[in-house]
Amino acid sequence: MIALSWLKRALARNPVANVLVLAVVFNLLGAALVLDERQSALEHAKASSSNLVAAVARDISRNIEIIDLTIQKIIDRIDQPDFSDLPPDLRRQLIFDQVATARYFAAIGVTDANSRVIYQSRMADPSILRVANFDYVKVHRERPDVGLYVSVPIKSPHGFGWGIVFSRRISGADGSFAGIVYVALSLDYFTDLFRRMDLGSEGSMSLMRTDGKLLVREPFNEEQLGANVSLADLRRGHANVRSASFLSGPSPLDGIPRLFTFTQVGEFPVAISVGRTIKDVYAAWWRRAVTIGVILMVLTAAMIALAVSLRREFGRRRAAHQEALHNEALFRGAMKGAGIGTALLSLDGTVFKVNPAFCRLFGYTEEDMLSRTAADLTHPDDEAPDDGPLLRGETDFAESERRYLRKDGTEVWVLRSVSLVRDEAGKPAYLIVQFQDITSRREAEDRLRYTATHDELTGLLNRSAFEQRLDEALAESREIGIRHALAFLDLDRLKIINDSAGHVAGDSLLRSVAGALPGYLRDGDIIGRLGGDEFGIILLGCSLDDATAILERLNAAASAIQFRWEDRSYTVGASIGVTEITPASRSPSALLAQADIACLTAKMAGRNRVSIYRPEQSDAVDRHREIAVAAGIAQAIHEDRLRLFAQRIVAFADPSQERYEILVRLVDKDGSLVLPSVFIPAAERYDLVGEIDRWVVWKALTVVGQADMPDRRIRLHLNLSAASLGDPAFLTYVLDAIEGTGVPPEILVFEITETALVSNMTLATLAVGKLRDIGCQIALDDFGSGLSSFNYLRQFPVDMVKIDGSFVRSMTTSNVDHHIVKSIHQIVQELGAQTVAEFVEDPMTFAMVRSMGISFAQGYAIHEPQPFEAVLSGAGARMETSRSG
Repeated sequence: MIALSWLKRALARNPVANVLVLAVVFNLLGAALVLDERQSALEHAKASSSNLVAAVARDISRNIEIIDLTIQKIIDRIDQPDFSDLPPDLRRQLIFDQVATARYFAAIGVTDANSRVIYQSRMADPSILRVANFDYVKVHRERPDVGLYVSVPIKSPHGFGWGIVFSRRISGADGSFAGIVYVALSLDYFTDLFRRMDLGSEGSMSLMRTDGKLLVREPFNEEQLGANVSLADLRRGHANVRSASFLSGPSPLDGIPRLFTFTQVGEFPVAISVGRTIKDVYAAWWRRAVTIGVILMVLTAAMIALAVSLRREFGRRRAAHQEALHNEALFRGAMKGAGIGTALLSLDGTVFKVNPAFCRLFGYTEEDMLSRTAADLTHPDDEAPDDGPLLRGETDFAESERRYLRKDGTEVWVLRSVSLVRDEAGKPAYLIVQFQDITSRREAEDRLRYTATHDELTGLLNRSAFEQRLDEALAESREIGIRHALAFLDLDRLKIINDSAGHVAGDSLLRSVAGALPGYLRDGDIIGRLGGDEFGIILLGCSLDDATAILERLNAAASAIQFRWEDRSYTVGASIGVTEITPASRSPSALLAQADIACLTAKMAGRNRVSIYRPEQSDAVDRHREIAVAAGIAQAIHEDRLRLFAQRIVAFADPSQERYEILVRLVDKDGSLVLPSVFIPAAERYDLVGEIDRWVVWKALTVVGQADMPDRRIRLHLNLSAASLGDPAFLTYVLDAIEGTGVPPEILVFEITETALVSNMTLATLAVGKLRDIGCQIALDDFGSGLSSFNYLRQFPVDMVKIDGSFVRSMTTSNVDHHIVKSIHQIVQELGAQTVAEFVEDPMTFAMVRSMGISFAQGYAIHEPQPFEAVLSGAGARMETSRSG
């Protein structure tokens, strides 16, 4: 204890020794940190390499599984009892037509018991092939139980390049050798895959058999293919484990030591490994080690210099301590913070010093503020700040947002930060108060709060805020028994205006209606836009009878509206449903449903009227709505009241190309057009959508077949539903329609959604494969809307991908959507397909889509849908060249 006390006193008297001890401690900690960083760098490299080989192994495993399934499927076909009785051409067709081939398959072949190639997917006459001496033929002949065999790399003498052969034995009924089925996979698949990986400088990636034979390696070297690496460090590591990471000596292939990470590929007799050079593994660690060493050296030197300086200045600092405290406060609180308004206050709150920033902020001179209090500037509607805890010494700092008045009377919001300065005895001496202008931030927050609760187009409450107010009205009714009324208003003609005059006209109508609604209601009534052309109204403290009278007057005013747009006039009108808010009402959502049902009742009764909710209406309205829509569709098909519309799709590479998506409209009995969003859901529910698809295909091909277009070459996009893809007879119907109308199949593009694929992948694959075989193209519609979109894109070969419009519409304002669209385009382009941007609604989006290199664009900024016959005859306005620019 005496020695420890002496050491403490010695260190206290000798700051240089104190700093040296501290420097030693810092250097020891730095050395430990460097060693720990080195281990961390190694572990990070192992983890990164493990993730890389796992990802590559999954990709290779999936492809080998596909190859194995392909081989087994061919063997199953050959083993069928009646297969050998079929003609040779039919046998070959049955073997290869049912087998999907991948991009890198070099060939698929079948040999007989004498090792003669009798079928080969790429050669009409396989008899020229000689495979009897290859190892995979010998292995299967000698070892019946070998299963899937993977050969060493083989270079084709017929110009197919290097490949690896995967094969299985064909056994006779008695178990004798009857031949093999093999698939040759091009080494390009592996080299292309390996080259896409980030291996670092002089990194390597290898695929080898579990017996130590090297199958392929990056960097690629033909002379190394098939080399035996069983004695290398890497191969010895495979003996007992499926995957591992370890540091290895010089590689027998190129003499470079590396960190190797390997894993077995599924349950197959091959393994994948990646090697990163030791230099790459420790590169980042070495830079950090050098940086830490330099920092420690500089810090040690600085501490020694500081100790010497402190010893020299110690006596003088003690004499000037009181003055330094005051000067430091002035310097740090007022002068150093010259960019922020600062005031020094006595303990009684009076000002004895302000800086120029304070004067600029509040408009007062320093002379104006002397002997005044900062509280004199507080907004008259607010209370002065309470600095009592600071003045009593209970705390040394306080911060709050407050509102003040400038000298000219304008408001300013500030962040007020107060610090207490104590004297040498520790007692409160004075206050340093800083005022940071946050007016812009507060205004931005107010705007955000307004935006969060109000509809951007109309300025009314949005649905979320309206439902909150409805919840409050229901709570008030339950608490004190008061009754309110809830109305649901639906404009009757907005869809017609949108379709005929455009969404700009529809938006203008919505703004006009929103501005006029308060004039027909009472002060305090709540109005909100619930979506589209639907409005909600809460009439507070209003009986159902009084609410009905008010809404009747409102409805009469709506019926009298003549909305003029350009050279046309539109009659508007509204259907209004109203329900009563009582203590017995279940929930806000139930009230909205009741008002919606009443509104639907008004529509069904002829529109342009007010309907009061009756409890018995709910089920009847739902059933009537579904049955009426479905019956209307069936009758429209029977009466030929479906119409084809077409919307142009612009090809950026060739703007003169004529390409259209075929759309369908239903003509109501009153002659108005019904959009697909209204009748397609009912058609799907009652299994009528397949009939609509058939009508569209037949009508579109008939119109094109009868049109006089000797010098025009158009492309038509036709949508197929899940029901049609799942109907085996639909494909026959399409083929008959193509043959009967004489329309070239090359002009047809069939668009299929991800939902349609999921419904029946097997039938969809067969149908799409046949359509592509005759020359039709396939487009994957609404791409990106599903979680597994990329998975289906990988499995399902398409010619074109239509990027979901929800991303395209907002890509000019949302950086996230912009990157999503860009990423989808890049991936699709890598897969060799073309891309279409849907919902291009303005010139800015059009320019952005074109700059990305997307193949096609579609939307109202390019072309509004028109009757198909008019498009074919050349009628209707088309987008001018200047507009597309």
